Amino acid sequence: MQAIRFGIIGAGDWAIGRAQRFRKIEGCSVTVGWSRSESSCDRFFRETGAPTVEDWHDICDSDKVDAVVVATPNFLHFEQARAALVGGKHVLVETPLSLYHSEAQELANLAAQHSLVVHHGAKWRYHPDHAQEIESLRSAGPLVYAERTAAFDGGPMRPWYRDFTLSGGGFSFIPYVAVDFFQAFGEVQAVDGKHTRLHDLDIATMWVEFVDGGQGKITYGTGADIPDLDVGAVIGSDGIVQWGMGQPKTLVRGEDIVELPQRRDLDVVLYENYAFVDEIRGLRDFRPDLELDLKTLKAVSEAREQAK
Repeated sequence: MQAIRFGIIGAGDWAIGRAQRFRKIEGCSVTVGWSRSESSCDRFFRETGAPTVEDWHDICDSDKVDAVVVATPNFLHFEQARAALVGGKHVLVETPLSLYHSEAQELANLAAQHSLVVHHGAKWRYHPDHAQEIESLRSAGPLVYAERTAAFDGGPMRPWYRDFTLSGGGFSFIPYVAVDFFQAFGEVQAVDGKHTRLHDLDIATMWVEFVDGGQGKITYGTGADIPDLDVGAVIGSDGIVQWGMGQPKTLVRGEDIVELPQRRDLDVVLYENYAFVDEIRGLRDFRPDLELDLKTLKAVSEAREQAK
């Protein structure tokens, strides 16, 4: 079995969680980490056993690293992922893959040129019940209208989520919540966008028209003290699928309300780590997911331009 040595750029909760889970997979080890903060480096060593370096470039250039995880503020993702690929490393980039489609396409091109894996950490699609989730979205019949609204401020452990120069604001998170709609409803033929920034809040909205009919609206908000939110609905010709915070997806047809099968409570990050390892070992093809990510990010980039 191919041994894989991981380097982690970033040393926060998410990076440490990734590192601990890689150590559960046969043949995998975490050999090095990096953070701008000395305290974060110390914690990374305590909780993973892996040493840290002073310059993240050293991870990308190291002959003791086969694959790199980028778990830093959003505005650094492209630069660091690109350096990892240039250094001959497979790379997993925590969402978003990049802030702009052109950057993501460059990463995809580099991966293809060097026969490397580039993996976007959109974790839920690696859950064993993901296909069931997509079928739930389609259960309302041919699409008329779909909507999803989400918000997140990162909490005290990720204060950079509230600094829009570091996070990229609401548009940088839309690909994470939009990708299921793109998988469920197909190709997009038209895009529009709206951007609202007020005090410490950044709200981005993308409208899309699908080639096969129907339209969708995806909104993401981030900023200081905004409560977590994830609600949505799919209106189809045969019924309505709806869900809310802490509420299961239900299918409404006339007076009938049916609770749809729920996703099992599993360690989705571990499942995604297994998927990335399988991609590196050639047991799983990463390219269909990357192609979907590129299509989603292209639409988001167009929406961002329309919102100016």
